[in-house]
Parts: sequence; structure tokens; C-alpha cells
Amino acid sequence: MKLQAKRLNSHSTYAVLLFLVISILEGTVFLTNVGALTLPDGDMHANASYAMATGQILNLPERSTDKFGNPVKSQHISGDSRYLHNKAMHNALVMDIIGDPMATDPHMANQRLADHLPSTQVTLPDKSFPSRTNQYFPLVYLPQGIGVWVGLHTGLGPYNVWQCGRIANFIFYLFLFGLSIVMIPRGKYLMAVLGSLYPTIFMATSLMSDAMFISVCACFIAYFFSLSTRDRPVTRVQMGILLGLTVCLFLFKTVYVALALLVWALPGSLLTTKRKATFTGLSALIALPIYGLWSSIYQNVPAIVSISDNTHFMFRHPLKVIFTISWNLMEFPKTLMRIGSAVLVPTLFVLAAWLILFMSSRPAPVDQSSPTASVRRYRYIWVSMVAFFCVAFLAYLFPYLTWNDMTVMKNAQAIQGFQGRYLTPILPLLTCICFFPPERTADALPPHNAADTIVGASEAESSSPTR
Repeated sequence: MKLQAKRLNSHSTYAVLLFLVISILEGTVFLTNVGALTLPDGDMHANASYAMATGQILNLPERSTDKFGNPVKSQHISGDSRYLHNKAMHNALVMDIIGDPMATDPHMANQRLADHLPSTQVTLPDKSFPSRTNQYFPLVYLPQGIGVWVGLHTGLGPYNVWQCGRIANFIFYLFLFGLSIVMIPRGKYLMAVLGSLYPTIFMATSLMSDAMFISVCACFIAYFFSLSTRDRPVTRVQMGILLGLTVCLFLFKTVYVALALLVWALPGSLLTTKRKATFTGLSALIALPIYGLWSSIYQNVPAIVSISDNTHFMFRHPLKVIFTISWNLMEFPKTLMRIGSAVLVPTLFVLAAWLILFMSSRPAPVDQSSPTASVRRYRYIWVSMVAFFCVAFLAYLFPYLTWNDMTVMKNAQAIQGFQGRYLTPILPLLTCICFFPPERTADALPPHNAADTIVGASEAESSSPTR
């Protein structure tokens, strides 16, 4: 047992070092070569980071209605014009920005000119400069906000203040994703590869909230699989940690809460059906009121079509909606391959790492005479696939409702507004191929007395992978 623990710690150390070395090298390149305000949806990420740093992230918004009849909540933030009126901000897709990872961003020089401009007090949004500071739950911008706050209070110029926000976001990402590598019992090197892909590192070194989504999803998946390999029931503390991560998934970006379906795949010897229902109920009881209150007061959902008309159409023609999203899912790999090396190279790295993990995983033979035994044996793989498609379906549904007119779209037509980076946070599900329920577990708890439970809980705490 001690030898196994020592070997696990050794794998964790090497995998984390591999992740840190590659990520820091790539991150240094992006921090140096790509402008701080060259990113997708800069009017959201940069402005929300500034609002968090200046304590304006919870400013009450003004309510109105757009030309499509959608409710609009405009959150006004005030501050230095050099941060809020930056004309050099470049809004582009991730893959367009990193098409040549070593190229120097041509917009960076103009972004640096803000250091030499006079400072005036302005308020966003206005006629020329939009703002979407209240689209996501405020905590997703906490790392960037801390970095920008430090930059503002140390007398740095505007460009270096943004750089501080990027560095803080990167450090937070490295910590959380590194923690996920430590927590996951197997597939550590695949996790290291997934965490250090250069499209992912670009997002982590930017002001984007995607770094938070990716790292929190990785932590949830890693912690779940660490619990799945135990031979003792999940303790209250462990369930509390899983509960906290689930609430974060829901609050940060609701589509990723589908990962919580994994909990229902745990054998009854680890978590009984009653405790699974309790876990689900508590997660909803905590997350729904918080998200509902914030959403009703603050959240603004930008749209270029009538969301109400699309919603009515969706409920009248659910099969058409399902077919269109399914068609887009099947076409997605073709779309990725057309982008070129920016996608092809990291895809090949992931595929190679996954194949190595797959070949090195040796599941115990399954009783072929019992189909249900096979289903139970590969339960984590099946549920991971279900969770993946649920997240993908929901990720497509959001732009389908807000960016596309469902009433005139054909069944087989591309959904505008969807970006491949929305699926990056669920890539750690690929590690499911090396996890199987413990050999002696069943769907019911083994008999034990109260003393056994106390001792088991104590041992489970002392051997927690997060220690």
C-alpha cells in the first residue's frame, strides 16, 4: 500500500511538472506576443475585470427592452477612459488569434498607446463603447479583478494593469488545474496534456472567464474519479466538497452542471441512492436561489433575435430543434478540421495521449453471460458520454436561442454563435476510460456497524487525495 502511494505521488509530481513547464513556456509567449485586449468579447471580459477591481461588479442595472422585445439590463460602470474607451481593443475568435502562436499581435502597439493618453472620467455603456459586465456570475472574474486591482494600486500604466489581470488569471488557472492533476488517481499525464494545450493556455493568459470554467470543471471531474476509486463510502466532508464544486459549476456557467450526472454512476457501496438524491436536492437548494436572485436582478443575456419567439417555437417543434443541434454536433469535427493547424496540432496531441492511456488501461474481464454486469462495469464511461452530449447540446442551445431565428432556419443548417472553446472544459472526461468501479463493490452497501462507519470515515479523510 505504501509502495502504491509512493508511486502515485511520483506520477503526480512528474505530471504536474510537465504541465507547469509546458504551460508556463506557452503562457510566456502569449503574454509577450498577444495584446492584452486582443481577445473574444473584450467588452465583456475586460470591462467585467475592471468592474470587479473597482467594486462596481454589483452596480444595479437599468432595465429596458431591445428592438426584438427582449429585456435588457444595462449595468453602468464608471472610471478611467484609458481602460473603458480603448479603441485598440481587437475582438476575434481564439483560433484566429493563435493561428500562428509565435506571431506578434499587430494590435498590441496601439493598445500600449493608452499609457500616453490623458485620463478622463467616463461611463459605459455609451453610444460608441458597449459593455457586458453582467453576463456571467461575478466570481468568475475574481482572479482578473485581483490582478487589475493590484495594477491600479501600484501606479502601473493601463497596459501593464491589464497584464496584471492576465497574470493573476494564469496563476489561478495553474493552481486549480495542477490541483486536478494531483487529485485524479489515473490519467494524470493525459490531464497534463489537456491542461497545457496552447488554445487553452491562451485563454488562461487572457482576461477571459473560460480559464475559470476549464479549471473548475477539471477539479470536479478529478475529484469525482478520486472518490470513485475508494473502497469506503463517501464521507460527509467529501460529499460537501463535491457539492461545493457542483454549485460552482451551476453558478459559473450553467451548462457545465450536467457533469454532476457522474455522481449517479457511483456504486451504492460508495454512495447510496438516498444520499445521491440528497446530494442533488442540496445542490439545487443552494444553487438555484443564488443564481435565480442574481439572474433576476443582474444578468443580461444579449440577443440578436426574439428569445421569446424562439422559445415558443422550440416547445412547439422540439424534434426540429433536437435534429438541428444533433446535425451541428455531427458536423462539428469537420468544422474543426477546416480551421487548420491551430486545431489539428492540439487535436493530434490529445488523440495520441488518449490512445496511450487507453492502451495502458487494463480493465478486469467482464462476465459476458451477464449484460448488466458489463453495463455496471463500464458505468463511468457510459455516464461520461451522456454528460458530454448533455453539455454539448446545452452549449449549442444557448446561441440557437439568442443568435438564430429558429422560425426560418432549415433542419440541417449551421448554428451561428457557437464556438469550439465551449467544449474545452469537458475534455477531462476523456480520462473515464481508465476508471472502473472497485471489484468488490455492489449496488448496495455492505453490512457494517456504527463503529465501522466511524473508522471508515476517519481512514477516508486521512487518505484524501487533496491532502
